[in-house]
Amino acid sequence: MAWAVILVVVAAWGAFLLPEVIGSRKSAPLTTTQEFNRWTTRVASVQRPGGPAIVERNRVLVRRRRVLVALFGAAIISLLVAIWLSAPSMLITHVVIDAVVAWYVAMLVQLRHRRDELALVTPVRPVSDGVKEMPSTPDIHILASG
Repeated sequence: MAWAVILVVVAAWGAFLLPEVIGSRKSAPLTTTQEFNRWTTRVASVQRPGGPAIVERNRVLVRRRRVLVALFGAAIISLLVAIWLSAPSMLITHVVIDAVVAWYVAMLVQLRHRRDELALVTPVRPVSDGVKEMPSTPDIHILASG
């Protein structure tokens, strides 16, 4: 009986410790170039600005998620009530709510595509070599095609 308890304890410790040991070896760098790349990626992620634009974007995403959950909840509830009451008016209500859900999802997809298209536009500014730029220089935008 004691051997069974010891075996269970060893198996539990092994289940917790072995993935950490194996995982750390997999994530260990093979070359110093990979280590440098990981380090610069971490530093760049820390240096990204998290100003008010990011906060506002997160608020918009939370609000959209809440609206989507509410619409799905209304659709499910209207379907259950339509089935429970066997009322054609509730079925029509459910179909209308489904149409609103479809419209909202289509709008979100369209907004995402528009944001992705705008992300492809990269403003390019000339490099100044100590020479003052002329204020009438127009911005140059490069649009990458996929």
